Amino acid sequence: MTKLVIISFVLLATAAAGSLTVSDRLAAGDRARTDENTSNVRITEGPTLESSTDTSAILRWATNSAQGTTVRYGVVHFGVDPGDLHQVAKSQNRWNRGLPSMTYRVWVDNLEPGLTYYYRAEFTDANGASEGADTAVHQFTTQRQQ
Repeated sequence: MTKLVIISFVLLATAAAGSLTVSDRLAAGDRARTDENTSNVRITEGPTLESSTDTSAILRWATNSAQGTTVRYGVVHFGVDPGDLHQVAKSQNRWNRGLPSMTYRVWVDNLEPGLTYYYRAEFTDANGASEGADTAVHQFTTQRQQ
């Protein structure tokens, strides 16, 4: 019982020390990432539109696996002008080292009905360092309001 209380206290104290989430802080202890471990990581499928409504969309892509932190982020840079993708949406993923690939799904919300949005996908490690990006600009159109 004492060990559980001490562990809980350490997690709460660590989380309170900054703005990162507990899982970010736990992942920061897993600093095995090096440039040579991630240089061969690439998008192997997508990115593509998985689903959309009049005000949101889910974008999906997959990468081959790499060494490094177990927490990864899927990041989507988007906007209504393909030359100005200044809006950002991201989703935290936990990498299962036993699988040969990782699927990212990023929910983009607060969109306007019936508009065409342009986007590109990126993935980062737990510390926010880019591990790769799809440099092509893709597009989707939200559904018209019913």
